[in-house]
Amino acid sequence: MRFENKLFLLTSLFGVATAYRRSCRLKATEGDTDLGFYTVEKTDTWALIAADFCTSVANLQDLNPSPPTATNLILTVPCKTRVRDCARISGTNYGYYTVVDGDDLTNIASDFCTQRGGIISSNSGIYSEYDLYPGLIIQVPCRWN
Repeated sequence: MRFENKLFLLTSLFGVATAYRRSCRLKATEGDTDLGFYTVEKTDTWALIAADFCTSVANLQDLNPSPPTATNLILTVPCKTRVRDCARISGTNYGYYTVVDGDDLTNIASDFCTQRGGIISSNSGIYSEYDLYPGLIIQVPCRWN
């Protein structure tokens, strides 16, 4: 996204906070599984955990029929390694991500729990991989924390 209004860019950056991304430990089971473990923390809610692991609250609760009632208890979660994080825009479910060499729309979208079209529709001037370049700042979903 090219920012035509430098004042908008400057003011929007003051309202940005680094998002805290939850991580999981893969289950050591036979076969190809995408499930893992997450240890509940004090400020966690079902909705925040679900958002971070790209799932719904209902799916998270289905995976955990006996929900934890305190911190340091373990939940089963969809578990995928994510290499990207965002700088969240305060008061919104969006944030900024800076494109790096080798990024493509599919991989960026996957890390931010959306589809290619979600990235394209949130960023004017982005229509394909050819519009991405290292250093480009784009808007991405950033619902966690």
